[in-house]
Amino acid sequence: MPELRPTMYLSPKNTVRVWQERQELRPTVRWSEMMHEEHSRAFTVAKIAKLDLLAAVQKSLDKVIRDGGTFETWKANILPELKRAGWWGEVSDPALTGTAQPIIVNDRRLRTIYRTNIRMSIAAGRWRRFQAQKELFPYLRYRSDHPRKHPRQDHLSWHGIILPVDHPWWQEHFPPNGWGCNCLPEQVSEGMLKRRGWKVTTDLPPSARERFYPAGRTDPIMVPKGIDPGFSYNPGTAHLRAIADKALESVEDAAQAGLAKAAQQTIREIVADPAFDQFAALPDQPFPIAALTADQAAAIGATARTVRFSLQTLEKQKRRHAELTIADYRLLPEIISNPAHALREDDRKVRLLWESDGQWWRATVKATEQGDELYVLSMHRVGANEVAALVRRFAAIVEWFSAW
Repeated sequence: MPELRPTMYLSPKNTVRVWQERQELRPTVRWSEMMHEEHSRAFTVAKIAKLDLLAAVQKSLDKVIRDGGTFETWKANILPELKRAGWWGEVSDPALTGTAQPIIVNDRRLRTIYRTNIRMSIAAGRWRRFQAQKELFPYLRYRSDHPRKHPRQDHLSWHGIILPVDHPWWQEHFPPNGWGCNCLPEQVSEGMLKRRGWKVTTDLPPSARERFYPAGRTDPIMVPKGIDPGFSYNPGTAHLRAIADKALESVEDAAQAGLAKAAQQTIREIVADPAFDQFAALPDQPFPIAALTADQAAAIGATARTVRFSLQTLEKQKRRHAELTIADYRLLPEIISNPAHALREDDRKVRLLWESDGQWWRATVKATEQGDELYVLSMHRVGANEVAALVRRFAAIVEWFSAW
């Protein structure tokens, strides 16, 4: 089973680690063939169709990100290899570019490759740092590149916006927000707000959306006005979505292979990590919260083995049980895997009761109708009297305990 925890939430040498996790090489003809979150899963350079050349470009950028360096030093290192491969000047080789149309490879194209990869990796690294430090700096302030001679007016209109780190606005407006955008997010503490007379933004400017049809794609993309297509996403949380996907897949594979205990231990380590609260910032990403044995899953009609914690459940929990914290949700792996009582509510639903230091907790887990997915439906504190009533009312699922 892969070692998941070191790659789930990365400390502080963030830019390099984000870059390292883009392991897959994916040839593309147009930049629009890979959009938004796809860039956190794979590395590509438009118009490079040969994997060996794509690997060479990735390796050269890897060196710059690890060791530092300027565009000129990177260009000096990669240019001889590009020329040997024929990917320089006017290139008309479809086997090399993936297109029958001739392309021009020059300083401008190389500079775009360099700046985009470096800046998006740095942006993702910044997001991780902001998440790690948000107790001290709970807000971010948008700083537009306004000193430039011709600033982008939309970006200028966002200058000075101050919002909590996990505000949804940052999911689309976290800079850079376009080709050549030099805007930056600035960390802000409560003390800075008071000293500088700043206020948290309560009225965001209207955010019109524009329909964009990327070349080579039939589906339109709705892009906030002022953000270049391909940039309307947060590279930090996009990366976390990719990692959550990888975790779901890896834990499920391990559990299906009979390694339920190892999968459960991996989940415990992931959930125990101080950065688990970043899950709350993932807009539509279910997260692995427990792994079941084959007998446990079969007891509620499931073929899947990984229990997911979804955004829908989290939002419902916030409405009904606002008193619960991320620290409380860290108890879920234990509640699900080691309950004092596992009670059958119906053929696909189980109520799990767990006690610690005199406090009882109840969590409900349900399999989908097809049995191919498992979800936590709810979690909250309960009193001893309610526990006794539930035990009298529902039948125990003995398989939940014999399985371990």
